[in-house]
Amino acid sequence: MIYTDTELCKLLPPWYREVLDYQALCQAEQPVFQDIKMQMQAVLDNFFPQTMDVSAVEQWEDTLHILADPDSETLDFRRWRIINRISTKPPFTLQFLYNKLDELLGKGMYTVDVDYGNYTLYIYSEAKDQQQAQEIIFTVNHIKPAHIVFIFRQSLQIDLVINEAIGYSRGGNWNYNLGQWALGVLPFGSVLEEEVVKTANESSIQQSFINGMTADAAARITSARINGTAVINALYKTQQDGVLTVSYTVSPSTAETITQVELLAADGTVLTSASVYIPVPSVETVQHRITLEEGVNHGSN
Repeated sequence: MIYTDTELCKLLPPWYREVLDYQALCQAEQPVFQDIKMQMQAVLDNFFPQTMDVSAVEQWEDTLHILADPDSETLDFRRWRIINRISTKPPFTLQFLYNKLDELLGKGMYTVDVDYGNYTLYIYSEAKDQQQAQEIIFTVNHIKPAHIVFIFRQSLQIDLVINEAIGYSRGGNWNYNLGQWALGVLPFGSVLEEEVVKTANESSIQQSFINGMTADAAARITSARINGTAVINALYKTQQDGVLTVSYTVSPSTAETITQVELLAADGTVLTSASVYIPVPSVETVQHRITLEEGVNHGSN
């Protein structure tokens, strides 16, 4: 931030501030100094990708050979892309790839699977939109060795958190006497005091219970729906340690681009729904990862 006072009259000695000629002169010159201040601030902002204006972004895009689409790409996205490009420098290692994916997608928001025998790198994650998906594909292709095949697959992560609190009632009152019952005014009895002996902040749920709930969830999911119309019944489901993975394939004949995915129950009830961007140039595998685990209830004491 440029801290420059453009109120010129304040900068004059006190005995000049009362002179009308100087007041008029300051008022006439003040817009010029304000414009200079704005230009100085713009120069400072353009030193940093996070605050660059459109002209500076265009210069960087020209330097990095980025073909931008101002009609569909926001200025914030174009800044983010420039930061990603200039920070992607060798040497490239698998750990470098993990660090870069942490920056692009967030920690824990992706899964990397390396098929060494077939020289194939799989990355499962959820891209927010077309621009982010394209940048992830560009970045990984830039990092990976030339003989490694890279396949980016959409994986929708859903986290379900459960917890348990235990308490007991200590004493109570009956609100009515025999023959003096007013329907619906008060409950029959009231608890005087409730004692909490275990809060939701403490772990108590066993893995066997979580696994059972995961199995119940797997049994309830019977189909998937693409873009609100195409229903897919051929689902592949696996369960391990509270994680339910639901996978299915989508062909270009079903949808050229997937913008919405849903998991359905047998009666057609929508169990999960998410907006995504998945181009389908060939048969693509969509993966839902539903994680059920014990969590902390921050509202409990």
